[in-house]
Amino acid sequence: MKPFLSLFPRLENHSTVDTTGELATNTHGLLGSAMDYMVCLLADIFMPTYDGPSNFANNLLGHRLYYGFRTTIWPDRKALAPIFINRDKGQTAGFEEAVRQVMLSTNFGWPHKRLSPETFYTNSWTECFCQTSAVNPADKCLPDNVLDILDSQLATERIDDSESIASNLTSDVNK
Repeated sequence: MKPFLSLFPRLENHSTVDTTGELATNTHGLLGSAMDYMVCLLADIFMPTYDGPSNFANNLLGHRLYYGFRTTIWPDRKALAPIFINRDKGQTAGFEEAVRQVMLSTNFGWPHKRLSPETFYTNSWTECFCQTSAVNPADKCLPDNVLDILDSQLATERIDDSESIASNLTSDVNK
């Protein structure tokens, strides 16, 4: 953690936020987890440490996305792994450039279509955000007068239904 802290001296977690030791003595249930969640939610930048099915990370990613596409870094761990393995083996030439190249293709939490295996909780963008100039009609925002349009359609359907009921009654009487 020390190299990471030297790069990011303002990094905070529940241990550094709680200077009174209150969390250590009063750990009621998930208080520590709730504190972690809020610190991560409100952070300027967040990078999940695990790619797998983590409810904490998935919900947090979706929450950050919903509240303004806050910067969230999803590095391509499969592409970074061989670079770090080579560095550990002593091959340091070109290390920084290789990491930069991988990070240039990294998703930084901007709006994007959901890709499998992303869940709704991780990326609710497609269902919760409309686009004013969308290419796909399904992604366009509803018109401002959508309620008037729906009321008009319902009224038309009621008139059509009452006319069909009346014509059915008339045809039954004529039989």
